[in-house]
Amino acid sequence: MAKKLKALLIGDAMIVGSEFQLAAQKYLSGFTSEVKVSDWEPDWQKLQARRLEVEKKGPEIEEVDALIKAEGKDAELLAGLFLPISSKVFDAMPNLKIAGVSRAGLENVNVKEATKRGILVFNIEGRNAEAVSDFAVGLMLSECRNIARAHFAIKNGQWRKAFSNSSWVPELKGKNVGIVGFGYIGRLVAQKLSGFGVNILVYDPFVKPEDVSAAGATLVEKDKLFSDSDFISLHARMSESTKNMVGAKELGLMKSTAYLINTGRAGLVDEQALLSVLREKKIAGAGLDVFLDEPLKPDSEFLTLDNVTLSTHIAGTTKEALTRSPEILLEDISKLLQGQKPRFVINKEVLEQPAFKEWLAGVQQ
Repeated sequence: MAKKLKALLIGDAMIVGSEFQLAAQKYLSGFTSEVKVSDWEPDWQKLQARRLEVEKKGPEIEEVDALIKAEGKDAELLAGLFLPISSKVFDAMPNLKIAGVSRAGLENVNVKEATKRGILVFNIEGRNAEAVSDFAVGLMLSECRNIARAHFAIKNGQWRKAFSNSSWVPELKGKNVGIVGFGYIGRLVAQKLSGFGVNILVYDPFVKPEDVSAAGATLVEKDKLFSDSDFISLHARMSESTKNMVGAKELGLMKSTAYLINTGRAGLVDEQALLSVLREKKIAGAGLDVFLDEPLKPDSEFLTLDNVTLSTHIAGTTKEALTRSPEILLEDISKLLQGQKPRFVINKEVLEQPAFKEWLAGVQQ
């Protein structure tokens, strides 16, 4: 008889634990003996502040969640969204075998320590890809066509016609759009822009050239992308190697009529260098959904600039992106437990560890 698992499902203000519970009932009911549910941070504003700090500094800065302290000792499966999954969590869950987050980012998971302890880590890709790619195109149009600025002016009793880019307000047709990072989101941006008649340039050192060509795009070096593009949209993963990958050098290569769009991670861009080129109007403008400090401080220079469109880290927040993600995660975990091949395992080497193989065989019987 197959072994049944105890699972802890810990949501937050963005995706509550009950959503994970519904997904578990759909995909894990045949594998679980007990399921405990809670929310790590149920306050929306506090969640935004805490998750940002975890993304900057890693999960070890947070204390262990109360449910994990109370129920984690004999649990073998842990799932959540922004829940910090640290070495302290692993200490409190000595029998843990699977840890999953229903997001693409892994900033809140200590993957290295999980691998060392034989814990298989899952994330998901594509949860908010449609949402973010839609938003990136929208932010591009809003910034270059002054949509948000015109709206703000009307709301404040002005019928504004003159803007900082009035002498070169662009159409998209025939323009070069540079996409930095050609994963799922980057490819969707390229696909959605194809109807505008743009030329797509791609910088991604990890992508296959034939995949770029198949998408109707051109693979180029980073310097060429920054010097030749009229719009640049950032979709690279955040890591030590990509931190501040867009700095003074790259921004200095951009045309004075070009726009930078960032719906990815704030850390991809040297924020002070960006403020400098915007202040001096060395580029036409920027559309930003992510910032090093969120929410922006009242004295942020971004609030004083007239050539930037700002949004509140909402690119990936749609009804569909939120409701589908627990199901994507727990369905993938269920594939593993059924003896099928899962899509989203991060540390595949754990699958070859003898202790994990023995445990999995007991679950799959």
